Amino acid sequence: MAKNDTIHVRVNEDVKLNAEETLNMLGMTLSEAINMFLCQVSLTGGLPFDVRLPMPKEVTVRDRADLVQKLAQAEADIQNGNVSSPEDVFGRIRGEYGI
Repeated sequence: MAKNDTIHVRVNEDVKLNAEETLNMLGMTLSEAINMFLCQVSLTGGLPFDVRLPMPKEVTVRDRADLVQKLAQAEADIQNGNVSSPEDVFGRIRGEYGI
């Protein structure tokens, strides 16, 4: 199929760069991915993925057990004096993020 039409689209620069990087790892160009997307729209009669509002993640029994375990560990740390001063915490954050 001849490629002889052009589409101009405005997108966020970071979104475009991140997409190009990801697509490059998959061995395809942005143009090839857009062509693939448009073909799927035609084949499926709509968007080739669900479009919906994100639902809150359902908390599972395992998630709750992990949370209870982490809270118990945090409480034990506090009782045993295994705590950091705010100055230490913010110092580490400043060092990590260069601020």
